[in-house]
Amino acid sequence: MNWNLNDIYAGFDSEEFKADFLAIPGTVQKMNELSHEIVTFERAAEILRLLEDYSSKNDRMSSYAHYVYATDTANTDATKFLYLLDAIGAETSRMKVRLASYLSKIKETGGDIDEQAKAHGMDDYAYQLRHMAEEYFHMMSEDEETLAAQMSNTGSHAWGMLQDKLISMLTCEYADPKSGEIKTICINECRNLAYDADAAVRKAAYEAELAAYPKIEESCAAAMNSIKGEVNLLCGLRKFEHPLDRTLFDSSMSRKTLDAMFEAIDADLQCFRDYLKAKAKYLGKEKLPFYDLFAPVGQTAEKNFSYDEAKEFVAKNFGSFSPGMEKIACQAFDSEWIDVLPHEGKVSGAFCGDIYAIKQFRILLNFGGNLSDIITLAHELGHGYHSMQVMQEGILNTHYPMPLAETASTFCEMIVTSAALQTLPPEEKLQMLENTLQDATQVILDIYSRYLFEKSVFEARKDHPLSVAELNEFMLSAQRTAYGDALSELHPFMWAIKPHYYSDFSFYNFPYAFGHLLANGLYKIYDNDPASFGEKYDNFLRVSGKMPITESCKMLGIDVESADFWKDALSVIKTKINEFEELV
Repeated sequence: MNWNLNDIYAGFDSEEFKADFLAIPGTVQKMNELSHEIVTFERAAEILRLLEDYSSKNDRMSSYAHYVYATDTANTDATKFLYLLDAIGAETSRMKVRLASYLSKIKETGGDIDEQAKAHGMDDYAYQLRHMAEEYFHMMSEDEETLAAQMSNTGSHAWGMLQDKLISMLTCEYADPKSGEIKTICINECRNLAYDADAAVRKAAYEAELAAYPKIEESCAAAMNSIKGEVNLLCGLRKFEHPLDRTLFDSSMSRKTLDAMFEAIDADLQCFRDYLKAKAKYLGKEKLPFYDLFAPVGQTAEKNFSYDEAKEFVAKNFGSFSPGMEKIACQAFDSEWIDVLPHEGKVSGAFCGDIYAIKQFRILLNFGGNLSDIITLAHELGHGYHSMQVMQEGILNTHYPMPLAETASTFCEMIVTSAALQTLPPEEKLQMLENTLQDATQVILDIYSRYLFEKSVFEARKDHPLSVAELNEFMLSAQRTAYGDALSELHPFMWAIKPHYYSDFSFYNFPYAFGHLLANGLYKIYDNDPASFGEKYDNFLRVSGKMPITESCKMLGIDVESADFWKDALSVIKTKINEFEELV
């Protein structure tokens, strides 16, 4: 049930970790020395080769430290090395500014970056180099960029780690309605009870969760204010009009794409609210309170799944798409790449991270045994499948745009749910269908509320630090706008629990809606022509870090700047909503 990290390193005191840690400062120093005067592309190519070596070692060490920290936020070695690696990484800022300056001059003087890259064996990185040249317009001086990177180590990064630690150590006083006993449980265990078949359990868990947040609310608010304040300041200095513009630039995504997606979502918000009303009616209520959002539906609602059942279910249905996908899932299971159960000191949620140097990935879960946890397993294995494709490329091409990061994961969810829906009897089909719509509603309505919340926070943070009361009200206002009249009770502290807000990568919310809807569109293409889809899909994933989103999606015949595509993708979900309403 615990992941095995030995393939990454045997420990912080292992000879391999110590050798890599001692090697990277010299590589950074060499890159900075070479970048003092870049007058030929040959010199630029030499720096890029050093950057590959540095990135591989740094990625491996950072991943190891992050994974140790994720399951034990009190681990002092992990905390220390995350800090030290960030500090070493800050010193690469000078080289990056100088390299970007050289590349921008090639463009300004009418040169061709693609031709130069090809001539020096760097043609695989042509897009990254063009993007770097564009980024130069948004860079401060090399001294300022270096200082900003150094300061973020004790600024936004430190505040983000504080929120992780606060949540991982947070406990709830849960009054068990079945036994009458008051139990002290960790926040992740408490949140898992939102999926319990007993309405009294769900309500008691919700109340215990909300009662726990005041213990950490001021600290979380301080972290939020510090991170958003830093982002606002740096975006202004880097000539971005708004943090959203910075996120779109970093995501290689056009504003036209974002607007097209939200245009389609805005037009169909009501159908998701209607689904929630239909679920409320099924549960015998006029409207759903927030704690019933994840209430199970169907004959097998009380079934609790073992982890072995979850593994078997996911692997079998992955095999319906391709033997290669099933093989990768089984490799993760058999090689102990997954950390499964919640416990105190472990971060909340779920994630997947890859390790380029050894061509592996690791998955963190907080598995509670409900159907949603099985879908989460499929989701994170989808990230792993994407990683195994993209790691066939050079390391500088493995950092694909964030919106595409959620596409393969959602596509894998759809493989599992669609395969199951074809074979299940009506009552079990209802449960699977409802779980699918739970997820869809989260990434459309709830993600929309998170997007609106973050916009409000950034705007207000220009003037003053926000109080807990203001953050709660922004959250409630965003939820009212997104959920409309579908819910009777809301969750004012959703801003405190979600780690996505506590990163200097802003608006880590709309990529989920993007990925979910893109996956729906892709699944429709796959369903129409499964024989030829697999190879095209793998190629799409493999090169996703080598071009803008609009270009990679064109490989599959998709125009993401057209609202029509997004409306078509939403129609897939609307069909399922109609089916759900008929079944209930």
